[in-house]
Order: sequence, then C-alpha cells, then structure tokens
Amino acid sequence: MCPDLNLHPVVIDADRPGDLNWIYQADAALRPASIDLEDLPIAVDWSRKRMLWMIYGSCHLDLIASVMARITDCSEVVVLESESVDAYGLEPDERDGLIQWILNERLTIIAGGSLMQRVQKLIELVDINRLDGWKPLLSKTLMSRRPEETQKLFEQLGAGINSKIMSKGTYLTVAQHYFRNTLINAPLVSEGGVLSRWSDARKDRPVLVVSAGPSLNKQLPLLAENQDLFTILAVNTVWPILKKHGIVPDVMLALDRNSKAAWPVNSVSPDTAFFVDLGCAPRLMWSHDHNHMITTCDPVTSAIAGALGASTEYLRTGGSVATSAFALAEVLGANPIVFIGQDLALTDGKDHAEGYPHTYNANTLKNRTDNGFDVDGYHGGRVRTERQLMYYKTWFERRASELTDRLIINATEGGARINGTVQLPFATVCREIQATRLRKTPLMPPTPTRIDPAHMAKLSHNLVTLCKDVQEFRKIATEARALCRRMGGRPSQKQLKRLDRLNQRIRQEDPISKTIVNLMGLKKFEAIRYKTHTGQGMDDIKDAIDKYDEVYQNIETGAETALKMLEDMGRFYQRVAERGEIALDLLDEIDPA
Repeated sequence: MCPDLNLHPVVIDADRPGDLNWIYQADAALRPASIDLEDLPIAVDWSRKRMLWMIYGSCHLDLIASVMARITDCSEVVVLESESVDAYGLEPDERDGLIQWILNERLTIIAGGSLMQRVQKLIELVDINRLDGWKPLLSKTLMSRRPEETQKLFEQLGAGINSKIMSKGTYLTVAQHYFRNTLINAPLVSEGGVLSRWSDARKDRPVLVVSAGPSLNKQLPLLAENQDLFTILAVNTVWPILKKHGIVPDVMLALDRNSKAAWPVNSVSPDTAFFVDLGCAPRLMWSHDHNHMITTCDPVTSAIAGALGASTEYLRTGGSVATSAFALAEVLGANPIVFIGQDLALTDGKDHAEGYPHTYNANTLKNRTDNGFDVDGYHGGRVRTERQLMYYKTWFERRASELTDRLIINATEGGARINGTVQLPFATVCREIQATRLRKTPLMPPTPTRIDPAHMAKLSHNLVTLCKDVQEFRKIATEARALCRRMGGRPSQKQLKRLDRLNQRIRQEDPISKTIVNLMGLKKFEAIRYKTHTGQGMDDIKDAIDKYDEVYQNIETGAETALKMLEDMGRFYQRVAERGEIALDLLDEIDPA
C-alpha cells in the first residue's frame, strides 16, 4: 500500500528500499534544479571520516553520485527533502541508480510529512556509534530563497544531533565512575517500588521545580511566603539558598557523580524526601541518614545493581538534576508544573544564583561565554547560552511538546525562552493557585534509612558470583589471545574455526559480566571500533587477527580492573555490615575525599 506522504515521513533505506517506488511519481522535467556543489557557502573537507553528509533540497542521481565519489567509504549520505515529494520526479535509470546506493547502506532518503517531522526522523536515525559528525550540503541559492525555513531546520537538526553526540561523549567519560558509585551506594538500597507508590500522588496539583539559575534569587521572598501552595522539588545545590529564606523543599534531588553535599551531615529537614540517583556521589548520598528514595537513570548500571540485589526503578533524565526533577513531577501527575531558576542561559553574565556553592571561576565563565551562542530570550531579544545548557533546553522543549495534557509554566522571568511552556510572572502563578484553595500535604513521613544485615549478606553473596563470572570471561579472552599469537599471518582453517568457537563463547557469556568488563574499557573499545569501521590498518588477514588480539587484550585488562574493584567492594560491604550504620568515615578507603 502506498504510504500517505502528507501525514508522516517515509524512510527509504537498505531495510525498506521498496518505498522508493511510491514516491517521485511527478514529471521529472518539473523538478527543481540540482544543487551545485560549487555553490556551497563554505569550503568542505571531503576527506573527513565517519561523516553523515546531508543533502537538503535535491534528490538527483548525478548529484548523489558526485558526492559519493568525494566522501570516504565509511561515511554516509542522507537526502532530506525540502519540498513536497510531488515536486520531484525520477527517470527509471535514476531510480535504479539510487536503489544501488540504498542497498549498499550508503544512502538514506527521508521524504513526506512536514519538514520538522523529517528532521525529527533524521535525528532518530543518526547512529553516533558509526558516525562522528555531520555536515549539510546546502547551496547558497537555496539558503537565500528560503532563509527562515533553512535557519529553523538547522537549529533543530543541530540541537538534536549534537545532543546525541554529547550524550555519548559524556557516557564515555563518566560511565566507569558512575558504575563505581553504584556499587558503593548499593548498601543503601533496601526496597523498590518508589515511583510506583508515588505515581499520581500530586495528580492535578501544582508542583514547583526549583533550579539554580541566576534569576532564582528574585523569586525567593515570594516563594517563602507561598511555599504551602506547591510541592517543591529542588535540585540539591540550592539547599543553602532555600535554607537562608526559610524554605523547606518537599523533595531534594541529586544526580551528579561528583556533587558534594551542600548541607552539614544529617541537617536536611526530616520533612524533605531525599531523591537520589544510585550513581551519584557517595559522600553526598551517605551524608544523610533518612528519607532516601533511590532510583536510577542508567539502564546499564541499573542491570548490574539488580544482579547484585540492589534493584531500583528507572527515572527519566535529560542529563541534569533539573530534568530529573521534571521527570519526577510527571510521575507525581503534577499539573501545572512550574519552573523558577530555570534560566538555561548565562543571564546578565552570571552562571548561577547568588549563594550557589560551585559557581564558575572567572576564566571558566569567560571561556564558556566566548564559546557559547545566542538563543531567544525569556523577555525577547537574544541571550547567551552554552552547549550543555542548550542540551537541557532541547530536552525540556521535547518533553513539553509530548505532554500535551499538562500546563507547563516557566516563571523564571529571565534567561532563555523554553518553547512549549507558558511564560507567566511568578506572582501571577502564586495568586492564581491561592484562589484555588489547594494546599499541599506531606509526601512521606520521616523515615530512617538503615543498613539491613540481610541485604548486606545478599550483596556480598552476589558479588562473589559476579567475580566468578568476570574471571570466566577473562579466561576465554586469554585463551583466544594465545590462539591469535600462534596463528601469525597464515592461520589454518582449523585455527580459524577454533577462533570462531571462542568468539561464540564470548557472545554467549553472562551479559552482566560482559557489561562490567566493557565499562572498564569503554574508550579503548571505542578506539578499536573506530579503526575497524574506517578500515585503518585492515589490509589483510593478519591485520584482522591483530585487531581480534586487541579486543581480547582489552577484555583481559578490563576484567582485571573490574576484579580489583569488585574485591575492594567486598571488603567495603563487610565493613558496612559490621558497623551497621550510615557513616561517612566508612567511605574513607573506598572513596577518599
């Protein structure tokens, strides 16, 4: 059946080449002229590897063939149509030529639907494990003909793809540290079902998300007078600022792997729930002995924690604790969800609110400002933001577009405009809620967090099992590496079959132990994958065997690092079980300050 191209986009790639038959039915003589590669606005480095080259506004076989002849073999091309597909037509030989590029997995065409639908589809399709960057091929002629459409297109596309690239880069940097934190914090996980119990606990009630943006301070006197109107979800770093104004948040959230507690030990109000990600900084999590509500935002470390016996529920995040707070407001069923302190910009040249404990130094602030870019401001005009804040802004805007049944109010009164939210003065929001006579009730009673002997025994037992699985994985890699060294450059068929069997055993090995080892060597595995995909040093069978040897060596090294960490955790769990209490000095050896 022919897809309805007026309703949604169609992706034509190696998995769905037949859909090419349904489009481009118009007279080929009526289609727009092809892009001139000599009419590009800036010079292009065609030698870049693992690139996604995006052709916008043209689907001509000659153009695509010319691009394919210039780019590297490990790069790909996507055509993102700029007009209705009815404006394009293909001759039979052109259609056949495009099919060949599609079947060779070098070309993808996205056609139909609205322009923004096609952009979103492209963002979903980008595989950042195979591609390192992207570059539009857009003629100056087309840019001058549709400047507004073109600007909107590339702002949306750039934000989406750069967000995926940033997510991957962040994960490569933090994954091992986050995993270690998860192991250290596992003793504090005694029960699950947190989010299930809290689901719709504030259905159709106002929830306020308090962040640490520069505009926060001006809202605090009003919040102090009206804090009984909202269930207040606050990021952990605003605690001293709220404390100064006598504001007690209902929930304090923490996410970052390096955060330091912004409060003296055990000084957070017993009326405040301590909503902490399992991978966040141990000294922050262990600085508090009550009201722990522990979730996770990372499915990888969550699976490992579950294998240990420290199961937690998943809470969506956009990479910052403020986005996690928004996700919790969703779970609570909040309506409206109100923001203050959510500048997402360097408002008036400041990075955070006054009283924030970790403001940028002058050099960092200057560097981030110089390397930032301008976006639409809350009060109009343009304001300066930075790449990371733009990532969070994009996340909020995407969630706002998906939650069509919620009223999301940005009462920050400063910083960047968050598309999809309603901008209202905070005083107006307070006045309207006062008129409803809605008042909040406590989310949870004060609940001590205790060290459970049975839980500690389960952790220790499962840790031993994990160690054995990792040792078995290392043993297979050692055997495979020894075989590679014996094979040299002229392996026999018998040796190749044995290598295949060992690779099959590696694929069938316990997934948790493989995940742990992979976490210990993420950057090295990524480097090996890059060389393999680009074909660097892959000229003959000996090169392939050498690459296998690199993989096995990385497995051995990762396994040894993992075993050392797991053994350290075993001793730590024993000390925790013996003490039977939450005490910061227990972390002195496992997590030095």
